Amino acid sequence: MASNQIVLIKGQLDGSIDIILDESADFSEIKESLQSKISKGKSFFKDAESVVSFKGRNISDDEEQQLIDIIIQETELDITFIRGGWRKDTGILTKTITPPEPMLARAAQVKTSYMESNTAYYKTGLRGGQSIKFEGSVVIMGDVNPGSEVVANGNVIILGALKGMAHAGAGGDDTCFVSALDLKPTQLRIAETISYVPKSDKKGESTPAYAHIKNGQVFVSPL
Repeated sequence: MASNQIVLIKGQLDGSIDIILDESADFSEIKESLQSKISKGKSFFKDAESVVSFKGRNISDDEEQQLIDIIIQETELDITFIRGGWRKDTGILTKTITPPEPMLARAAQVKTSYMESNTAYYKTGLRGGQSIKFEGSVVIMGDVNPGSEVVANGNVIILGALKGMAHAGAGGDDTCFVSALDLKPTQLRIAETISYVPKSDKKGESTPAYAHIKNGQVFVSPL
């Protein structure tokens, strides 16, 4: 592949950015190509929203962070939401719907301390205007609809669709997470970090996912 095709950068209508990586190129070539393209086209990133997607090849968490560092160093873009084209630990495309692991089992793998502390269970969903606030973790067996909110000092687990606002780690714990069978919130917060799911993602297929903080940024991964 020609050197100018190793990395392709495409802006989307919702303001997000897709970065397509050549599957066969050496990673050092990818970094050089990305840095060169960003350096020559900084104006492209000037007014872009802080939503970035890496597509085209499977990259490790360390490689992903190296690419993010290049973008941050070369631009003023403040990345708070990273939407990967691959699930890093398995190589499964994020848009491929696979039978998810049991939601609570996945929660236990990510963080066990709140599984051992107070957890509030709600057997019904939330309508617009309703609010739940709890000092531990919250499990809701239903949908959280637009106009409703869930605020928890621990984790937020939705056994349905999350279309309202969810705030995990409200007491400042950025190791907490938010998970749902359909993760399309109007606003998502973990500790002090706020993120918004792009409109294009809200119109896509329902995919069980969880959001968590890594290196000060919100990552959304499939369950």
